[in-house]
Amino acid sequence: MLLGKQWRILGLMAWWLLAEWAVWNSSQVFAATFRAPLDNTQWQLEASIFECTLIQDIPRYGKAVFRHRAGERVGFKLLSWSRPMQQGSADLGVSAPAWRFDQGAKAKGKVAVSGSKEPVVLAGDLPSWMISQLAQGMYPSFTNMSWYGGNLAEKITVEISAVNFQQVYTKYINCLASLLPVNFDQIRRSAIFFGTNETKVPRDAKQLLNNIAIYIKADPSVKAMYIDGHTDSLGRRLSNRELSKQRAESVRSYLQKKGIPDEMVVMRFHGERYPVAKNNTAENRARNRRVTIRLDKEPLKTQVENSEQSDEANDQEEKS
Repeated sequence: MLLGKQWRILGLMAWWLLAEWAVWNSSQVFAATFRAPLDNTQWQLEASIFECTLIQDIPRYGKAVFRHRAGERVGFKLLSWSRPMQQGSADLGVSAPAWRFDQGAKAKGKVAVSGSKEPVVLAGDLPSWMISQLAQGMYPSFTNMSWYGGNLAEKITVEISAVNFQQVYTKYINCLASLLPVNFDQIRRSAIFFGTNETKVPRDAKQLLNNIAIYIKADPSVKAMYIDGHTDSLGRRLSNRELSKQRAESVRSYLQKKGIPDEMVVMRFHGERYPVAKNNTAENRARNRRVTIRLDKEPLKTQVENSEQSDEANDQEEKS
């Protein structure tokens, strides 16, 4: 009798432990870490005078990409093909490899996470900080929950390996040194502003024009340049038209001296006819006294003679 009672007690205890384990297991959060294997960590460098890009494949997850365009600071993207993080925020930190006993993990802070296949996109200081950590042999990482929740929720850690980074880092630094001062998006539409009745290229605009010339000579895909002169509404209309012409010619002449071929340039001048702001304040009039430069990767579409004839016809109509 006593033996049977003991077995029943043991059975109840076993059932209780099993039930407790089931409850605990149902709320357990599992962890998954994605990183390149130690023996097969690869860094790719895509280098040109237009941009320098560092890429690391992260098996079963996606890619880590540092992109440094000419004229900009380096940016970072974490790409995920099939396991996007949960939207919200992730913890950014760095850890040392197992053999670095002198270094411990360091938390950097929270970063925004989208629910897309580009869950982390960073600008500002953080991408440069991450590269500096990689150069020191540290492993940047992002930790977040998986997008699926409930009993299947996983704690996701994506780690960027510093293995073999030094082999590509020197080439990356050399690439940065060869970058152009600007990229196409920064100069495709530019404006130069003039003082009242002034026609000479302003001193503070010369660096912009220098950069435009450098870029055009480096990028054969740029086929055309449109230079348009403008004025504010002060003064006579015909005088303003001549003033806008002199401003446009001043810019064209400066660029020609920097090596821009005349055949790729269309120059137009409009006087006061196309203001970007009402001419009711000194500040607005200053915005209208301008020469605009537009770069195009298509061949020339408009000849300067046609533009001049059209403007002259409009002027004759306005006078009559």
